[in-house]
Amino acid sequence: MAKKRKSQLKSQTKKTSQSSKVSETTGVSTKKDVYEFGVFNLAVPPNIREKQDISKLITDFVPFGDDNLMPQYLSELKRQSSTHRSVLAQKTIFTSGARFVTNNDNLKEYIKDVNADGESLRDVFKKLSEDFYTFGNSYLEGVLYDGGVNLYHIDSTTVRMNKDKKSVMVHPDWANYRNMKDEMVHIPIYPNTSESRFVLHFSDYEPTFQYYGLPDYVAALEHIAVDYEIGKWNHTKFKNGFQPSAIIEISGDMGAEEAKKMVSEFQSKLTGEGKNGKLMFIVKNGDTSPANVQIIKDDQEGSWIDLQRITDQNIVTAHRWQPSLSGLVSSGKMNNTGSEIRISYDLAMTTVIKDTSDRLLDGIKKVLWKEMGIESHELSIHFEPPISFAASIDVTKVLTINEQRRLLDESLGDLDDGDVFISVREQIAIDKANETDDNKNNEE
Repeated sequence: MAKKRKSQLKSQTKKTSQSSKVSETTGVSTKKDVYEFGVFNLAVPPNIREKQDISKLITDFVPFGDDNLMPQYLSELKRQSSTHRSVLAQKTIFTSGARFVTNNDNLKEYIKDVNADGESLRDVFKKLSEDFYTFGNSYLEGVLYDGGVNLYHIDSTTVRMNKDKKSVMVHPDWANYRNMKDEMVHIPIYPNTSESRFVLHFSDYEPTFQYYGLPDYVAALEHIAVDYEIGKWNHTKFKNGFQPSAIIEISGDMGAEEAKKMVSEFQSKLTGEGKNGKLMFIVKNGDTSPANVQIIKDDQEGSWIDLQRITDQNIVTAHRWQPSLSGLVSSGKMNNTGSEIRISYDLAMTTVIKDTSDRLLDGIKKVLWKEMGIESHELSIHFEPPISFAASIDVTKVLTINEQRRLLDESLGDLDDGDVFISVREQIAIDKANETDDNKNNEE
């Protein structure tokens, strides 16, 4: 196989350049050595749609979302919701499998190093899977060399579809592309191209969308945003909240400065991490009444717990995922059993994982067949369940007595009758006993 050459046509996402950043305080654009995408409001976009009449577009690309920043929004949302991020990670890991399998010696070497960056096919495949689940779209870049093809993943946040559906447009900062038009790169879509550089577009079908796909969880965007808000509320409450458990009023006499000092001391002692369950004392000047204790209850706690539970359930449901695989304890159970997890895994593989992995792998196989002559049956993915089925196997039925003895302690010698299963030897013993009884009866 020909040796891969370092491609000068690297993926656009690997390119370093000067970009503009708008100051959050002054609004003045300043130069930076890295691309800046800004901070995105987690409020759910009011309209998730695609332009239907592209003839009215003044740009060559089709915007993704009303502001053309839908991928950036989805990317930011992924970093804010723990439940959402966890499900995406699990789907990605399961889809990527444990390893790629082939009996072709040349292909074995190729899949270990599929591009000039030294990435394996699984490295690239994992990124494609993650983008597909996160954005409903993923992009594979191919760069031909003598005798082969380098395969790269392109960050989906940097890609927009051309109106002619014949190419994609790659830009590192779509929020500022008008001021950085020289950074725009056009890449033709495979296979209708004769160029040495091309891209494959994988999309999750969505009605009324002709250019882009949408992820499964799009119906749960509000719940994902709520998950973030719940976390933020808990952080504020437990780290910075001034929340004593009780107020104790006592009689006394103090001046204004003493009162301020007391308030300051209370604030330092009752706020911050680990300060729940504190008591607050109030000295009442000139009051001789008995001490009064007021217990403070957090009536919102229950409602927040219910909201978190409902939010988690809706996120998992929208992903078409299984609660037991997400670490969510089923109602009425202390934990998820191994059998429940294995059943959930089989269901997830059938309804979600295999469809995505086959779609992505089929695209790669087409490229490998056309450009390198590798047949599709020569490459497959080996999947492994999250919990081994070994615990469910009765070793007495699959291992002989001597095999069990060696597994327990290699120093144990083999038995003369040990090359059989325990059940077989027990049956032999029963048969011998019955035979002996029959002989005795016949003699009598």
